[in-house]
Amino acid sequence: MKAFRSIRSASRRGFTLIELITAMAITSMLVLVIMQLTNQGIDLWNNVREEVSTTTRSRAALHTMSHDLESFQMRAGDNDYQWLFAKAGDAVKGPKGLEVPRSAQCVFFACAPDRNPSVSSSTSLRGNYREARAHNRDTQGDVSAIGYRLMYRDQILNLPGTEGNESGSYPLFSLYRQVVAPRLTYEQLLGAKSLEGAYGAFEADDEKNFLCENILEMNISFTITYAGEAASAEKGRVSYSTVTVPIISSGSRNRKVNVYGDRIEVDGSKYENARITSATVSITVLTEEGVALVNQIRLGRRRAPKPAEFFARYTRSFSRLVSVPQPL
Repeated sequence: MKAFRSIRSASRRGFTLIELITAMAITSMLVLVIMQLTNQGIDLWNNVREEVSTTTRSRAALHTMSHDLESFQMRAGDNDYQWLFAKAGDAVKGPKGLEVPRSAQCVFFACAPDRNPSVSSSTSLRGNYREARAHNRDTQGDVSAIGYRLMYRDQILNLPGTEGNESGSYPLFSLYRQVVAPRLTYEQLLGAKSLEGAYGAFEADDEKNFLCENILEMNISFTITYAGEAASAEKGRVSYSTVTVPIISSGSRNRKVNVYGDRIEVDGSKYENARITSATVSITVLTEEGVALVNQIRLGRRRAPKPAEFFARYTRSFSRLVSVPQPL
């Protein structure tokens, strides 16, 4: 009888304080480990999502520019018309000292795949036949002038991203691509001895042709092959040399490239019987975290970091080598 009572009292005793404390400690450690793993998973997911988003933007810009350069058009040897110009643009002024002083502008002729969009056969457009014919007349043709330009603007409100703008704008570093209609290209740009001067009439429309956002920097390096002095006067053989010219150099000097039918000029240097054989397009993309930081700096909520630290942490760089077709 006494043994039965001792068994019943032992079964009703429950957990001791030490057992409860030990169980709570183990549970807390497990919860802490799970929270750390969850946070690491969230950080990893955010990093992967940001890398994918950044890579997608870079691929879109590089793909479009590469296709345009691969269809570059010019006639060489018997004319002094200008067929391409590329130069370092003006400084792109960001918020609170985040200034990007090195951006490139490039204008050239190409057979752009989107030069001739088809006219819809909808009832509303058939009712406006004159507008449809005018549209077709502008877009018919093989060659268009294509202009690339980097700007700091609010694309939605169509406002420049000047510092101190209190209109509620949210400017971004963006790349713009304008495709001039073939008819206008033929009438006003083809055959111009100064393509840069002739394109000035269209430059104001660059801001209407948004291509890709968060492109912080664009650079193009041209590989130029040119004829040197005759290697052998008897045989009439000519030696050819190659030089690579980046529009934006690592130093303080930025170059300007002008391609004419009978020569290529790089700043004060002139290359006779020259041609562009390839081009390397490089872009620097601002990550989404960097965009959020720029917005905080613009609103005065964060202090601008040092440019070197900002570029190292919040930007990604991509490049692509493009073979340029040889002139006719």
